[in-house]
Amino acid sequence: MEVRSLYREPETAAPVDHPALELIKAIPATWDATVVLPPSEVGEVVVFARRKADAWFLAVLNGPAARTVKIPLAFLGDGNYQALEVRDDPRDPAAVRVIKAAANRDGSVTLDLPAGGGFVGRYTR
Repeated sequence: MEVRSLYREPETAAPVDHPALELIKAIPATWDATVVLPPSEVGEVVVFARRKADAWFLAVLNGPAARTVKIPLAFLGDGNYQALEVRDDPRDPAAVRVIKAAANRDGSVTLDLPAGGGFVGRYTR
């Protein structure tokens, strides 16, 4: 059993208007499918997609070296999706950029990941 929660301590938590809050609140506690994707490499970088109903979540956790990765969105079903992506802000290591875009299984996501950086994307119909 997997349990997740969104907890806030007023003194230390991100403000209620944090740019990634919409995506964080949408992360389900259970999943229908999980797929580990290339270029995952133990100790270096992990890339995986998880599905709940028709919504897919893509997560990337980078290891100790900065790198650029290109991730095909072939795990998505047929049709068009709305993407909500949270990326590292290259100008400020403590900040993120939130991007809304269209996506489909023929597309890809290219990420310039700093050491210890990451990415989370939600893809919904």
